[in-house]
Amino acid sequence: MPQIANRLRRPIDPSFTALPRDGVAVLASDIAAACDLPLVAKGACIKAALARAVRDPDLLAPEQRTIQSGCYARHVLHSDAGGRFTILAIVWAQGQFSPPHAHHTWCGYAVYDNPLDEQLFRYNPAQSQAELVRTEVRVPGYSCFVGAGLDQIHRLGNSGREPAISIHAYGVERECIATHVNRVVDVAP
Repeated sequence: MPQIANRLRRPIDPSFTALPRDGVAVLASDIAAACDLPLVAKGACIKAALARAVRDPDLLAPEQRTIQSGCYARHVLHSDAGGRFTILAIVWAQGQFSPPHAHHTWCGYAVYDNPLDEQLFRYNPAQSQAELVRTEVRVPGYSCFVGAGLDQIHRLGNSGREPAISIHAYGVERECIATHVNRVVDVAP
């Protein structure tokens, strides 16, 4: 009992702000459980967890649904305490697209609200460029997972009239989201 009492007397971490929303907490728990699995199993678990999460209409708070002008908005939903992954809501205003990119780390995403367009590319090592293969419309509920590397190059964005939202999980700590996720590639004309 003294050990429990000592734990209860510990000061609250000053970086602690609020408990995550239930759906985000479940998603984070599912992804944490998948982190130690081999890549294929990890991918299947994370893809399924994202697909379940985006079915929750209350997954996001109103402030996590806001757009920004000039570039898509990234709202951090959860950052793993061990630095293994970060979960984001990305809000896409009309006409906002990512650059064509591969990934430096594993990545999973699911479409939450309104469709997104995904351009898929194939890397041509002789030209050191990516070539457009096809464009797919990704509707709410769609989810996917990819490992690091040039096997999955894509460009994601919103060609619709209403803001669109996707939920992403990346295998990096929060501080590395802007620098260690996207591997921007040149595209053949």
